[in-house]
Amino acid sequence: MKAALVRPPSSGPSGRVVVVAPSGPVPEARLAEGLAALRDLQIGEISLAANLGVKTGYFAGEDAVRLAALQAALDDPEVTAIVCARGGYGLTRLLPHLRAERFSAAPKLLVGFSDATALLCWALGAGVCSVHGPVVTQLSALPQADAQRLATLMRGELPAPLSGDEGVGEARVAGPLVPANLEVLRSLVGTPWLPDLAGTIVALEEIGERPYRLDRALTQLITSGAFAGVRGFAIGQLYACDEPPAGNPDSPDARTVVRERLQSLGVPLVLGLPFGHLPHEHAALPCGSRVELDPRRATLSLLEPVAVRPG
Repeated sequence: MKAALVRPPSSGPSGRVVVVAPSGPVPEARLAEGLAALRDLQIGEISLAANLGVKTGYFAGEDAVRLAALQAALDDPEVTAIVCARGGYGLTRLLPHLRAERFSAAPKLLVGFSDATALLCWALGAGVCSVHGPVVTQLSALPQADAQRLATLMRGELPAPLSGDEGVGEARVAGPLVPANLEVLRSLVGTPWLPDLAGTIVALEEIGERPYRLDRALTQLITSGAFAGVRGFAIGQLYACDEPPAGNPDSPDARTVVRERLQSLGVPLVLGLPFGHLPHEHAALPCGSRVELDPRRATLSLLEPVAVRPG
């Protein structure tokens, strides 16, 4: 990652937050519970994008509907932050039509993960930092500490370091953090929205992919050159990434596959970090801000905030 990134303005109690649905349809009950949890964080007045109640197959409305709602939030000069309601699928269909130049000129804080990996990578391409963190429908099930960590990042403050349970390597490394869902990141190979990862620390999580599929995704990222120059990897939850009972009894487990594939690159790894799809655990991370990865202590520490506080 060659160019310095812009940190957008922070979002505090006087901010304005728009909840968007650029991917899958949003379950009504989980949305209501998540909105209550989001309001409790006091990171701004909450409003909803126009398509929150729309369902079209596995999308929250047709592409044009989702695009119009997301672009309206991106273009609104009063908005300080945009938080995704849920993941699912659909953002990669919108990326060619988003107006990156407008976003670069008037950046705002983007929050999401899973399918929103594509949106965070788009923001990196526009030169703007963002937050890899809980979506609204996940928020109410999380412990208060995880919810408050999200608020801390959005306010432009530094949360505590995260601890994993395994480190590989000896040297500490530092660089901009690029967190991503593995499969969504893999899907950006060959597109204009795959970030330049040289010099970065890449944080990966996944849900529901069998070990051989993790191997395939990592192998593609490695052999395509996408991971060339990466300084280290921070591995979060590999949730429900087990070989099924009727599958290959000789299959290694998910963590073994990930460790083996990434260890071959000769850079430090920290595994077992508490971020991803696990229903009751998800620590928010910066996307684009500098962090330090320490494999000997199995920690990931933030070195700078993701957003700029006023004044």
